[in-house]
Amino acid sequence: MKKLLAMLCMLTCVLGLTACGEPALDAATTDKATAASLLSTDFVVPYMIYAYYGGEGSEGAVTAVSHQELYNVHELEKVTEDNINAAFQIATSYGYSYGVSSIDVEGNGILNGLVSFSSAYAELGELGPIDRNKVTYKVSGDEIIVTVPLTGSMTDKDGNPKTASVEVIFSNDIFLTVEACTLNVDQSMGALMSKAAMDTVMGMGTVFLILILISLIIWALGGIPKLQEMFAGKKKGNEEEPAKAVDNTTVQEAEESDDLELIAVIAAAIAASEGAAGTDGFVVRSIRKRR
Repeated sequence: MKKLLAMLCMLTCVLGLTACGEPALDAATTDKATAASLLSTDFVVPYMIYAYYGGEGSEGAVTAVSHQELYNVHELEKVTEDNINAAFQIATSYGYSYGVSSIDVEGNGILNGLVSFSSAYAELGELGPIDRNKVTYKVSGDEIIVTVPLTGSMTDKDGNPKTASVEVIFSNDIFLTVEACTLNVDQSMGALMSKAAMDTVMGMGTVFLILILISLIIWALGGIPKLQEMFAGKKKGNEEEPAKAVDNTTVQEAEESDDLELIAVIAAAIAASEGAAGTDGFVVRSIRKRR
């Protein structure tokens, strides 16, 4: 009986985990996700890669870099929409249907996408072509995330072409607004480990440098009391010198006064011993102690 209950519990857990998978998409959401995938492969990603519409080598072709340099976010949004929708109108005129009447974008999302694409060109080289069969999408709440894999013209150290993926985020509504577009370069495990090791070394090095700096500051602060004592000693010495001079003068004056009194006493004693009426007949010039 206990074994049977245990098996039933295990079966319940397995069925519970199976039920935790992503819910199936309804037909309307699936249609929007499919439309977002087509918009990404036919218009958004090609615009970010080649950065112009109107024909290769044509006059007036505006590159993505010049967009970034010449326009603010709101102007960039308008220019991008105009350029993409120009190609969109041509495609729909040939009978292609995408489920929307025009393509809306957000300026900040396009600007960040231009930055990521521009920074990746040096590492990947030329990008393309786009393989629709490898495009995937995921619906997450109010967003539809489309992933478009790309291959670059440059190779790694083993001679394999470098790869990347473009992540295009659409709003999950009837407008399918392009909210973000980012190019992420695929890296091997060795490259990821090397980068992680470099980041670790830099982080630890920065911490040790800061600790050394703090130690030096604490060591320098320890010398402040000594400096204060040194300056206090000099000040005290400067104050004691005038006091010593005054004391020496006072002592000299006291000694001179004592000598005068002693001379007067000795002179009076000499006059008394000689029977003289005063001390006018002699002068006491010096006094010496007998040893």
